[in-house]
Amino acid sequence: MKQVFQAIAIIFIFNSTGFGQIEFTRHQIGINASKFVLIFNEQVDNLDISYRVSIDSIYGIRSSVSLDISSAEDAINDFSGRIGVDRIFLQKGNWKFYTGLDFNYSVNKLNNSQRTNKKYGALVFLGFLYHFGSHFSISSEPSLAFFRKSTFDPTSFNPDVNTSSNLLELINIGQIKVSFHF
Repeated sequence: MKQVFQAIAIIFIFNSTGFGQIEFTRHQIGINASKFVLIFNEQVDNLDISYRVSIDSIYGIRSSVSLDISSAEDAINDFSGRIGVDRIFLQKGNWKFYTGLDFNYSVNKLNNSQRTNKKYGALVFLGFLYHFGSHFSISSEPSLAFFRKSTFDPTSFNPDVNTSSNLLELINIGQIKVSFHF
């Protein structure tokens, strides 16, 4: 019986905060929840912390960053940064649908060698955002990415190690981001 009351309380809370028009907020800080909740079995290319500032109620400027540093000998140090713009094309109740373009740069280096991998390019995305009240949301942004990837190892005797290639990838399928709006 206690579980029934808990379920009714949760439904009441979501109904009282979840429906109705969401007020306009200028700032949004998001965190990648995909490392904790993964819908599809995919290597997620979403960055860890993101920030969006609204220019008006339709357009926004966004950035995100991810940094992994370790002193372990066999670890990979990784930095990724992204900056872009987005445009909301439909708002319906608590739902927002948006699209945009991000420019990405990432570099990673293995601690026990001098091999460096760099990747830069652009991502076109389609976003789906659902507001839980006026300050919290959950979203997903499947993306089509165009990358240029290069590998450089000055200490290698293999001439094929230093390469560059172009990539076209569909990424962030099943990616989830939880955001705070203020």
